[in-house]
Amino acid sequence: MDKPSSQQRGLIILLFFTFFMVMGFDMIMPLIIGHYVNNVGFTATAVAFALAVRQFSQQGLALVGGALADRFQIRTLISIGVLLRTVGFSALAFADSYGILLVAMILIGLGGVFFEMPYQSAIAMLTTEKNRPRYYSLNNTITGIASAIGPLLGVALLRFDFKLVCFGAAFCFFVNFALSCFVMPPIMRQEKSYSVIPAIKKIASDRTYLVFVFFMMMFWLAASQIDITYPLKVQELYGSADGVGVMYAVYAVVMAALQYPLVALMSKKFSSRITVVIGIGIIAMALVSTAFIRSPIPFMAIVAIYAVGMVLARPNQQNIAVSMSNPQALGMYLGVNSVAFAIGKGVGTIIGGASFDMAQKYGLSNIPWYLFGALAVVSMFGFLLYKKIGQAHTALSR
Repeated sequence: MDKPSSQQRGLIILLFFTFFMVMGFDMIMPLIIGHYVNNVGFTATAVAFALAVRQFSQQGLALVGGALADRFQIRTLISIGVLLRTVGFSALAFADSYGILLVAMILIGLGGVFFEMPYQSAIAMLTTEKNRPRYYSLNNTITGIASAIGPLLGVALLRFDFKLVCFGAAFCFFVNFALSCFVMPPIMRQEKSYSVIPAIKKIASDRTYLVFVFFMMMFWLAASQIDITYPLKVQELYGSADGVGVMYAVYAVVMAALQYPLVALMSKKFSSRITVVIGIGIIAMALVSTAFIRSPIPFMAIVAIYAVGMVLARPNQQNIAVSMSNPQALGMYLGVNSVAFAIGKGVGTIIGGASFDMAQKYGLSNIPWYLFGALAVVSMFGFLLYKKIGQAHTALSR
């Protein structure tokens, strides 16, 4: 995969892959908690736990995915992963008991183990230090477009049957299976990889990277609320699941419209680290402000502000993660970062669901927003004060 034309083709195909991956995932995942709480009768805590199981079975095993990405053919791993996820979403169509729901979530998560780290490694391998921030920005723009379409399509299918939503999501991942098997070119490593144990030792001794991962975990504890308490909040305000589709459409439109131009503008003025600080600060403000919202329109304004924060934070965090990684253990480094994502978002999901239940029971409706806002502030100050975050691996090694 050493010819520029092949690299360009691979990056273009990965954009299509991103579109179907995100559209399929966002078509159904925001609707799961509402369906199983309102229609099946499970508690928000129980459904949040099932969602966390999916999170932990995917990102919690990200080191395994990273090790596989460092040792085996990227295209093959991606193919296996999206096929597993196709099966998992299809199984969700028949998950009328809690046990089947857990099995479906585990299958969906294991599919992510196989394709997520190879997918991230493929982007890192095919881009350069110069074009990587712009590519991540473009990739996240595609993510925003798919995120706008996915929930709206999911809500439309939900009017007929929840099973149709499940099969629609499964079809998107089957399209990616076809892309990875028949269209995606082979992606070859440019450097020899460490074996697993030396790679783990290398990461364990990389204090700066571990500090970065810790503050990323704090960030995801707070940022996970867009997928758990925000959907519950908007259903409260709207009185139906229709509000979830509107919320994610607002979120995705802002992401799609501002991602590329805003990131390009900020990259000329600030480093990736400072841009992340600004983004997390905006997210913290949005979370705390949610406590004062009592009607749909102001809530959508908060969602739009939250989306601006993610526009600034997410692609720059991705760029920092790659630039600080050792190229000879790229998959493992990205896997450790993904473990932080798993812990942060998984625990954040459980806390979010439990805090929402407790807020309803004890009348403490503002507490969750103050809690998650405070966690975002911790992450923000971590990025601000620890100035080694964002330095390239070669610079840190000198």
